[in-house]
Amino acid sequence: MMPRFYRSLAHAVASLRGPVVDPIEPTAPSVPYRDTPLLGIPPLADVYIPPRPSGASAVIVHGGAFVIGSRRMKPVRYLAARLAEAGVAVCAIEYRMIFRGGGLAEALDDVHAALSFWRDRVDRLHLDPARISIIGMSAGGTLALLAAGRDPQIARVVGCFGLYDVDHLRGPAELLPRLLFKTRERAHWDERMPARGEHSRAPTLLLHGDGDGIVPVAQSQRLAASREALGLPTRLVVYPGAPHGFFNVPSRARDEGVREIIEHVR
Repeated sequence: MMPRFYRSLAHAVASLRGPVVDPIEPTAPSVPYRDTPLLGIPPLADVYIPPRPSGASAVIVHGGAFVIGSRRMKPVRYLAARLAEAGVAVCAIEYRMIFRGGGLAEALDDVHAALSFWRDRVDRLHLDPARISIIGMSAGGTLALLAAGRDPQIARVVGCFGLYDVDHLRGPAELLPRLLFKTRERAHWDERMPARGEHSRAPTLLLHGDGDGIVPVAQSQRLAASREALGLPTRLVVYPGAPHGFFNVPSRARDEGVREIIEHVR
């Protein structure tokens, strides 16, 4: 499994290269979402306001294995552009990462701060405060599901090829959770992940490819099954053959995934 993991990781990183397809510029770039500067990564957001707002909005949380990534990375800008075209306002955020300000606790604290910032701002933008969704990709999916579990005001949740458990990480890959959780104790890792955390009652869309060699599709399948057993509104869409990070390059999974997200949050 590990050789496939590293090959898939290299492929995902390489797919981030190249231009964004039909990008748009943020309406308000580099907006601070919290007043106090923090060590590591500045708490900034890019805001996209559609020409014809529907009233709905979404906070986008980027991926990157909690080590790399930003609000301006290729898949975030692509998804922000498509959402804005569909009338959904977007707040794409930065958060602290490993070696740049902290681990999971700090990253999650930033996501909650960004949600509070956005909730305070939507009235001034003539958007509906009851229609704020959160969308996370990969590591951002982890944070989106965790944040939604603690924030009952989130209207809709989307997790794209998210890391919901760490039980498949072995050998050198175990360094990630050790740094993320700041402990070697696997029991502590497990209890902090979305698969075992508090589930959001908001309608939740999970997207995953069964060709994902970084985060097994079984993680989304187990999470969906757990939510459905609790009677929580959940939709899982699995794209045959799609790799991790399928928003990075043109593909059927990318196009259909964008349509699913727009339909879910709009």
